[in-house]
Amino acid sequence: MSTRQRRLVIGMLNTAGQGTEWAHALKRFTSATVESWAIARPQEQVIQFTADRTYPLINGAADQAWLDLFNVQSKPTHLVIESGKPISIKGTVRRMLFQAATARRRGIRPALLFHGSDIRVPSLHRVAHPESPFHQSHDGLTEKLERKANEMRRWLTIWPFPVFISTIDLRRYVPRGRWLPVVVGDHWFAAAPPINVDRPRPRVLHLPSRRELFQSEQVDQICTRLHDEGLIEYRSVTGVPPAEVRSLVEWADAVMDKIGLGGTGVMGAEAMASGRLLIGDVDQIVRDELSDLPLIQSSTSTLEQVIRDLVADRSTWAARAAAGQAFARKYHDGRYSAAVLAKWMGVPVNQP
Repeated sequence: MSTRQRRLVIGMLNTAGQGTEWAHALKRFTSATVESWAIARPQEQVIQFTADRTYPLINGAADQAWLDLFNVQSKPTHLVIESGKPISIKGTVRRMLFQAATARRRGIRPALLFHGSDIRVPSLHRVAHPESPFHQSHDGLTEKLERKANEMRRWLTIWPFPVFISTIDLRRYVPRGRWLPVVVGDHWFAAAPPINVDRPRPRVLHLPSRRELFQSEQVDQICTRLHDEGLIEYRSVTGVPPAEVRSLVEWADAVMDKIGLGGTGVMGAEAMASGRLLIGDVDQIVRDELSDLPLIQSSTSTLEQVIRDLVADRSTWAARAAAGQAFARKYHDGRYSAAVLAKWMGVPVNQP
């Protein structure tokens, strides 16, 4: 590749706002030019995250995005395609592959990026997780995810370009995936009220993005029982606008993230950055690679006892909270992720 200015486009989903976070991290820590692109969707259908460039969900908008990709003045050198979706969002995996091949012929280096349900195969997950949420159909969602993930994995056998994954547990489905950690904004590392070890009823928060995949019914039953018993204060909230998430996390002493799925994502990183205790359920593959992850391990079958033990012995709370903040700073403040993308793009990372 020539020495021309490296320019990256990440699109077109901006799932959990991560396209924008990765873009801003790369701009902050390297000399590369980068933008997140997204399709704007009706507010009533999906929580919106801000992207650097947004295309309305109307006929022709996706075609315009495809044309803009090859604009001579702003043509990228690299392209990250989220979840195997074509630039049009609508369309088949075959169309995405055609677009990637076309981009490569025209001097743009493509890569794929997966977030979770876009590549996690429910049948394989069930084998590895006795308490997998995919033991239930969830009104056909499990079967739908099975079809889509298996189709994507079949195409990956001929995909010749890099593949990134946002959580390490996805290596079960994408063995050659390069970890691109999720990034949380600087405001998550700003001073927040510390957790309160003297609070009579510790505060526990469950903030799932998809209740059916986060074992929310079981979690709610267990934690509501402990709440009614007077042991904890419990909140369970879904569909929260991004601007309101931090205030909820600051309310809590402990936050639960993705119990039953085997990994931890944006919510877990935000909780740790804020100095909250993190309760979750991660695969051994995650533990093996991230031995310093200060997560409190729990499944739905052990959750009640885990919370009772946590409330009974608070001597480790401060150390756990500090370890969580250090972990989040190490992997999720953008520098690590910028270095991963910079290596692929062939640009140096700014030294502090």
